[in-house]
Amino acid sequence: MEYVKLGNTGLDVSRLCLGCMGFGVAERWVHPWVQNEESSRPIIKKALELGINFFDTANVYSDGTSEEIVGRALKDYANRDEIVLATKVHFRMHDGPNGAGLSRKAIMSEIDKSLKRLGTDYVDLYQIHRWDYRTPIEETMEALHDVVKAGKARYIGASAMYAWQFLKALHVAENNGWTRFVSMQNHYDSTADTDRQIVEEVAAIAEKRGVPRVQIALAWLLQKEPVTAPIIGATKISHLEDAVAALSIRLTAEEVKSLEAPYVPHRVVGAE
Repeated sequence: MEYVKLGNTGLDVSRLCLGCMGFGVAERWVHPWVQNEESSRPIIKKALELGINFFDTANVYSDGTSEEIVGRALKDYANRDEIVLATKVHFRMHDGPNGAGLSRKAIMSEIDKSLKRLGTDYVDLYQIHRWDYRTPIEETMEALHDVVKAGKARYIGASAMYAWQFLKALHVAENNGWTRFVSMQNHYDSTADTDRQIVEEVAAIAEKRGVPRVQIALAWLLQKEPVTAPIIGATKISHLEDAVAALSIRLTAEEVKSLEAPYVPHRVVGAE
């Protein structure tokens, strides 16, 4: 496994991050393919054996049960000081007022609930899952700053928003001397009929090299300079093994060009 710094920080993370949305209780989540605790633990254990130390979850995943499963597994299988644990806040966690969003009240409540479910005193990276149009960004950034100063998070990051929103948040934090975002979690995958030609190019390169298609797709992403660690959603051991194998693949300039030439702009995903 390779390790790199997370963005401009001094934090060491594995070149691959295990996304934990696939762990939880199917009855409490929108995706029926989530793995229960019994099925999730071997995957988490295997990720650790392969050298993955970066784990990303969220309070909303399976109504908190993803955090619980990940927390228990990491406690049993890992050294907390070596693990980089990330979670998120924004989506609705209970009915009624203040059950969602990025107000000071919501953030202060949800960080404590996440820590309890994860079974830890702190998370390494606390991320806002979406932009909150109903709460001033100044309120959100100050609350996140206080979470860091209270020792409940080491760094803060963001997910799925427009560039101007991310820049505004950075500007507000800098002007007030508050903690800045160190990371952005965005979509890089391709899905739509217009991507059929790209899929065919992936297949051709994979066949020529004698490797699964997923390794070519991930190898392309790993070669993008702004990307620190692709988040892989593994629900099988083989998913992890394929992802790690992609670390040893270096695409040629001609292969990269053939993959990117057919691309057409997509609607932005995740920004509301």
